[in-house]
Amino acid sequence: MWKNLAGLDEEAATKAAIDRFNASQTKWHVRAQSLPQGAYSQSVVSASLSGRMPCIMTVDNPQVARFAWAGHLQPLAGHVPEALLDSVSPAAIGRFENRVYSVGQFDAALAIFTKRTTLEGTGTRVPTMDRPWSLAEFDALLVRLKATGKYRYPLDLSNSDPKADWWTYGYSPMLQSFGGDLIKHPSMDTAEGVLNGSDGQRFGNWFQSLFSRGLVNRMEPDQSAFVKGRAALAYTGNWWTPTYRDYAKGDLLILPPPDFGHGVTIGGGSWQWAISKACPHPDGAGAFISFLMQPREVAAMSDAIGLVPATAEGAVLSKDYRPGGSNRIFFEMLERFARQRPATPAFTEISNAFYKGMRNIMDGKDVQDSLDDAVDEIDTALADNDSGPARSQQSGKP
Repeated sequence: MWKNLAGLDEEAATKAAIDRFNASQTKWHVRAQSLPQGAYSQSVVSASLSGRMPCIMTVDNPQVARFAWAGHLQPLAGHVPEALLDSVSPAAIGRFENRVYSVGQFDAALAIFTKRTTLEGTGTRVPTMDRPWSLAEFDALLVRLKATGKYRYPLDLSNSDPKADWWTYGYSPMLQSFGGDLIKHPSMDTAEGVLNGSDGQRFGNWFQSLFSRGLVNRMEPDQSAFVKGRAALAYTGNWWTPTYRDYAKGDLLILPPPDFGHGVTIGGGSWQWAISKACPHPDGAGAFISFLMQPREVAAMSDAIGLVPATAEGAVLSKDYRPGGSNRIFFEMLERFARQRPATPAFTEISNAFYKGMRNIMDGKDVQDSLDDAVDEIDTALADNDSGPARSQQSGKP
């Protein structure tokens, strides 16, 4: 088995799960190797070319389509029970061409973090999942916070993160909530008219205005603006919850992102388990993946690393994501609002093009030109990867 080298807690939890699987039966024995995450994809490609692929491997959800298209993976059907896959949150399933290639134990969720006293001080209502903030409400709150003089930049948008994957994961859901998208669905053959159409332009203009109006700092020095009191609100993932809770104590609010006009949307899809095309023992690989997806194993991994369980049964057994648990909102938001990034072999190029376009917009360049340039790059990549009708399918909830 190969997996991406994650944090020490995840490494220890995975080792413990492997030991439990190996002790639970005598037919199969899993041996694990962790590879550096930054070079993981390159290692898989090199191993595939040289015939040294493992049986079991982890794959980041947005890369599943590319790995399947390139012949590195085989479908899970026949090796992992269909009923088990049906129990998993849609965002934690990796699909390509209507076939399931991967499944994950956990996922992550985006939210708005703030303090209850901050909202009370501005007379702002606390949003709920059934009644999230509208664009007008959210914008008005940021303007009011700016006007208090307490915050030079009231919103930390996590734009100090320089990775393209974060910008796509974090900001394309905003684009989708405005009514735009990275590429057209269901054909998935072009970005024309959806990324640079009227809804995409409205999103781009608003995104740019966050910086031009001084509501978000274009040059945030670190990712601690909220805990250092520089920002009143933070838009980021559930992995910051322990730090924020230590800072704000019982005053912390975890809120759904705003509905910008077409429903709340958050990113979905994290690292998942798959079976390599070259695996001579897919039944053994499937047995191991099925073992990992048992509720107690899903809960054990969530408790160890703090991420969101990918099954309702696993969430019930977990410490923080069970009904009434301190982080339950993240599980519920994933169930209701999660949307995967495009399941196409061209995802990396799409992500890079979107990142460049949004950086240009943040820096004050023409919104239409920036979006048009991104569309040109994306459409070229889609053509190069033969990603058109019937070539790939977006999975997850619409």
